[in-house]
Amino acid sequence: MRDFQIVAAIVRQAENLLMIRQAGPGEEPFWSIPAGRLEPGEFLPDALARELLEETGLTLVDPGRVAFVAQVDDRYGGWFATVWTWEVAAWEGDVQPADPDGLVLEARWMPLTEAVDHLARISWQPLTVRYLRGELDPGSLWLRRVHADGCEEWLGPYGP
Repeated sequence: MRDFQIVAAIVRQAENLLMIRQAGPGEEPFWSIPAGRLEPGEFLPDALARELLEETGLTLVDPGRVAFVAQVDDRYGGWFATVWTWEVAAWEGDVQPADPDGLVLEARWMPLTEAVDHLARISWQPLTVRYLRGELDPGSLWLRRVHADGCEEWLGPYGP
């Protein structure tokens, strides 16, 4: 079973949210928040800074606080992940993606309501949507278990 950690960035500018449009080989492009896997031996804030720079061109100045953490157990799909989503406090630079993997097609500031609409279409983003709507306590921990029949079970919140 593959086991990995992911960092994700919630980056706001006034009433806008930083979004990336991405697609893997054979995928239909979709809008999401900047995110990616940790490299071996990489600290969480360092991974957040690297992913933000690669996917958006912005330099992380202050990672801010952890918005929420989610652990996902999809053993029937062959993977387990811990996702650390941060509410980024400060950054600098201009939006200009330079994704070495070539998956990010575009990055731009998007009105929050439009961004939430895009995120609500993604099966793995329900906590991000709830957080942006003010329905999750910052720093909370959530667990998602996918069962053999494909049904999902969410447990939480745990924490503050």
